[in-house]
Amino acid sequence: MLIRIFAMIGAVGSVLSALFANCGYKGAKLGGFMMLRFLEYFFGSHLAYALTMLAATEAFIRFDKPQEKPSKFWDWHLHEVLHALCFYGRVDIEVTGRELIPKDSRYLMVSNHRSYFDPITFIVGLPEEELVYVSKAGNYKIPIAGRVMHKCGYMSLDRENNREALKTIKQATEYINRDYASVAIYPEGTRSHEDKLLPFHAGSFKIAQKAGVPVVCVAMRNTENIQHNFPLRKTKVYIDIIKVIDADYVKTHKTKETAEIARNAIQAKLDEEAQKEDRRSNK
Repeated sequence: MLIRIFAMIGAVGSVLSALFANCGYKGAKLGGFMMLRFLEYFFGSHLAYALTMLAATEAFIRFDKPQEKPSKFWDWHLHEVLHALCFYGRVDIEVTGRELIPKDSRYLMVSNHRSYFDPITFIVGLPEEELVYVSKAGNYKIPIAGRVMHKCGYMSLDRENNREALKTIKQATEYINRDYASVAIYPEGTRSHEDKLLPFHAGSFKIAQKAGVPVVCVAMRNTENIQHNFPLRKTKVYIDIIKVIDADYVKTHKTKETAEIARNAIQAKLDEEAQKEDRRSNK
């Protein structure tokens, strides 16, 4: 948001400067000239910001340096970039059930996984929530993005290596216990391209069990269409916060049981919305 505001102010200033400088154009030529100056400065500001942050990312972020807690600066930077991405990509995000999110404690947020855009829409749709994400190790190899994720305190999870997975669970638990942030994870472990959810990995819920916090269940819809529509067509994305599993239940029951409750709740919401869509289509 701030990037767009500053770019807009600068672009307007550039146009006014050109206008008062008596550029010699009149009528339609003057209008075209002012429009070109506006676009030049507006998009030039975005490009300058991107190049500056690219240089800073390469110069100051090192994977070999452990991130003890999330960096507020890099988290702000990530939010700004993703807000701009969704704005220009015409991604409209609707969130329901915000009132269910615990206000007096940290939590583990779990959701179905349909697209690479899932965490992006989470970050943009829930800007007031302090969340760090658990993601597969391969995502940290993405140029620039991987380094920023590291500074934001995001954690990689290697499900094929139990020892490394336990380290991630321990780190996520510490983030919650030290009140740095809540944690978000996709228990399916990979993207599901069908309406039917994949099995949930019960180990994902060990974070909530060990930290003694509730589990917030979220049903995500339509993110898989962003890549097909971006940026020419609008995409409506739905984030439905549907259930909170109480911390006492999480602590006293097996993670497999908690995972089953979460999966059933999310699947029921997806099925309900699919049936509504079918009824609308048949009218």
